[in-house]
Amino acid sequence: MNIRGSRTNLSDVARDAGVSLSTVSRVLNNSAPVRESVRARVVASLTALGYEPPPARQNATALKGAIVLLVPDILNPFFAEIARGVQDEGGTGGSMTVLVDTTEDPQREEQILRALSGQSISGVIACGLRLSFEQLVSVHSRHRMPMVVLNRCIRHPEIPCVTVDSENATYRATRHLLDLNHTRIAWISGPSTSEASQARRRGIETALAEASLTLRPEWCLSSLPNVSGGFLAMSSLLAQAPVDRPTAVIVYNDIMAFGVLHAVRAHRLRVPEDISVIGFDDIAMAAHADPPLTTMAQPKYRMGRLAMQLLRRMIQGQPPPTEGYTLMESPLTVRESTGPAPAGSGGPTADG
Repeated sequence: MNIRGSRTNLSDVARDAGVSLSTVSRVLNNSAPVRESVRARVVASLTALGYEPPPARQNATALKGAIVLLVPDILNPFFAEIARGVQDEGGTGGSMTVLVDTTEDPQREEQILRALSGQSISGVIACGLRLSFEQLVSVHSRHRMPMVVLNRCIRHPEIPCVTVDSENATYRATRHLLDLNHTRIAWISGPSTSEASQARRRGIETALAEASLTLRPEWCLSSLPNVSGGFLAMSSLLAQAPVDRPTAVIVYNDIMAFGVLHAVRAHRLRVPEDISVIGFDDIAMAAHADPPLTTMAQPKYRMGRLAMQLLRRMIQGQPPPTEGYTLMESPLTVRESTGPAPAGSGGPTADG
């Protein structure tokens, strides 16, 4: 612990964590690989000692008045459409938007938010944060920067949210498959601990329960929320004996669904004749997949504009909406990747 009464510096953190100064620097800047156990120790020391990065005059000047948009995966086109909405709305007020990729890493999210607190930014729009509710509230309470969260329902009086009803969306997606006589339905999720993953699974389970069916544990897989993650998860499902395979799968997002489509083709099966596939997001490429992807749409561009409108209100000193969050529509867009269940594939999935 720093007992000198002065601002905690990196040497204090290195000493407390039992690591070198260069290791602390690598963790802070994410500039080189660090073992997870060492990273966790450094982050714990940073938090315990209340380390605050020193003001960076040059960067502070460069970011003065900017809106920082945090996204978990800059390669996912879903976030590009949100960014366009934020930028277009921000441009009407002369705001500059700075895009920062957090790489699906909650520790990096916390480091970035801590670093931004020393900058002269106007506010933050955070998409799909992986930080826990407690971590997010703690960071916000310490630094008090205006913030709007997308795709999370935080329910905090000072952090407005813009999201869709993910649970209801996957409920409707499941009903669509049930109406096509599918009873063997799988779920491929992104990060299993994320609020969106959990809500979407609840929607599937509710629809299945209404049909006296259950979601079989071996048909629920979690993977990285990218194309490769979808491919690997679907390949695992297809490694099961044909009699034990699902005939339909609901996927966490569209880019994972592209990997699922690839895996089905690689196993010499057809979509939707052998397996139906539903994605989530309705990114622009979904309509041009092979076959075109059935998906739950999100109004990405409008979500970005609305988030910017809410943030501007807060920057101007107005309180956020009293309800705390805004739910937007998520319609089912039916395309050629879903069709009737294969003949002879019926039967409940409930155990026993």
